[in-house]
Amino acid sequence: MYYPIMATIIYKKKKGREYAYWVRSARVNGKPRIVEQVYLGPRDRYLEEVKAAYTRDRSPGPTPLKRVATKEFGATAYLWHWAEELGLREIVDRHVPAPEARRRTQLSVGQYLVIAALNRAVDPTSKRALYDDWYKDSVVSRLWKAKETELSSQRFWDHLDQVEPEHIERIQKDVLARLAERFPLGGETILYDSTNFFTFIDTFNERTELAQRGNNKQKRMDLRQLSLALFEDRETSLPLYHRCYAGNQHDTRAFPVAWEAFMTQWLGTVGRAGEQLTLVFDGGNTSKANLQHLDRETVHYVGGVPTSWLPDLLEVELSEYRKLEIAGTKFIKVHRVKRELWGGERTVLVVFSPTLYRTQRKTMNRQQAKADGRLRDLAARIDAWRQSRRGKGHSERSVRGKIRRWTAREHLRDYLDVQIEVEEDRVLRLSWVWHLERKRTVQRRHLGKKMIVTDRHDWDDATIVHTYQRLTRTESLFKISKSDPGIWWPMFHWTDSKIRVHGLYCFFALLLLAILRLELREAGITMRLGRAVARLSKIQESVVVYTNGAVDRVLTDMDDTQRELARALALDDLAEELGTTVLPAG
Repeated sequence: MYYPIMATIIYKKKKGREYAYWVRSARVNGKPRIVEQVYLGPRDRYLEEVKAAYTRDRSPGPTPLKRVATKEFGATAYLWHWAEELGLREIVDRHVPAPEARRRTQLSVGQYLVIAALNRAVDPTSKRALYDDWYKDSVVSRLWKAKETELSSQRFWDHLDQVEPEHIERIQKDVLARLAERFPLGGETILYDSTNFFTFIDTFNERTELAQRGNNKQKRMDLRQLSLALFEDRETSLPLYHRCYAGNQHDTRAFPVAWEAFMTQWLGTVGRAGEQLTLVFDGGNTSKANLQHLDRETVHYVGGVPTSWLPDLLEVELSEYRKLEIAGTKFIKVHRVKRELWGGERTVLVVFSPTLYRTQRKTMNRQQAKADGRLRDLAARIDAWRQSRRGKGHSERSVRGKIRRWTAREHLRDYLDVQIEVEEDRVLRLSWVWHLERKRTVQRRHLGKKMIVTDRHDWDDATIVHTYQRLTRTESLFKISKSDPGIWWPMFHWTDSKIRVHGLYCFFALLLLAILRLELREAGITMRLGRAVARLSKIQESVVVYTNGAVDRVLTDMDDTQRELARALALDDLAEELGTTVLPAG
């Protein structure tokens, strides 16, 4: 039989009246503190209810209930636990000064940052909606108590406006040191990738230099964007360092700056010299200057390069490639050469993937059909104008410009011939031919191929390819960040200082989710990270308050998937530590 746990009842006087509270105390940093509090009502009414409960009659039966409430527990409690394990709150508070006295609350700057990170990881909301839409219904509201006014947007930024760029650098350095103590970081292979996020910052807003127009990866060229660089440990897939940079700065130019910051600030923390490291990056961050820069830094690398850099290697027949099998993937073919390129000796691996070839061929056919439809529509409008001679018609320049835009992708121009008949700079007829033989040549030459360059001449083909493929895990974190709503996007900030702080707590959120992904992987659970968070969020904590002052805190029933996740993450033990009872299954 389950018996409710008795708790301490205290009375507080407010405006001449006494009110009853159920409280639970524990030692925090060696000192006794109230860690949980439940309001029971005015003292007189509470005592009357208790008296009535015990004098109503003496017949056996359950104590009447006074109130039942539920809070989201699984995802938030687990991520909060890891935030405390890493000491994120203490690290932030060590480096960032508290706001002036009149703006302080019972929450510290570190707690505000961690609360924002938890919200972004579990259920992203704006700062205005954070209390009503997430905090008050989450277990963090009893772990770190705050009034609604203390989590207003104004109070939030009263604290986070204290965070300066130099604070962010020191915070990340200490976080990396804590990660090195807590996890077996490989320390030999570092993954690097970058992305950008469009914003709704007004074009004429002069308060930000980070948000600028650029080549947006979400195809929103009409909006300003900002860019993010991320370094990740290959073995654990944990993010190690992030850096925000201007949206109009090309990735290849941002790459050496971010690398220098990572080298100078972070590598000494884990005791690894540059010559012991291998940096992995994709083709979007590669330039000849960057490769030469890495040569001077004596850092090893595995990076993608544009296939157009070495067109002669595209002419090599597939019969000269050798088959390569990598665990967890379908077979691929590789062709390997060693050359003196761009001031240094480099090994180049041309990788052919049949799966990628089929995908790119479908994309080519779809883009060709789309361009062909546009050409037909344009030709029909040109014919209609020729017959009526009404309006201005179409100039040769405008027609050729449209065709260039429509055929800019997937090598369409390589097998398209266009004939334009012009009279007095007005186009009279438009015709075109898609050459199928040339199309097959283009497909054999370009589709399904990637090029990887490295100075790891002693590595075999499988090691090089497998190392490069690990970048997909960094890309998956970016994908989560860009979902709607996601960790990073949408972003409701308009100044560089707030954008950088937003980047810091989003980095914390990515780190906590990466730890969750690592723990699930080690437990043998293959589940998408987003689905795991969603299933954990359905694990709730029920708080039952009885009329005699007793309080029960119990986890709600779990389905099979939730029970599997709870076992893998030791969620039952965490619940007991936090004062929540886990009832036996069934």
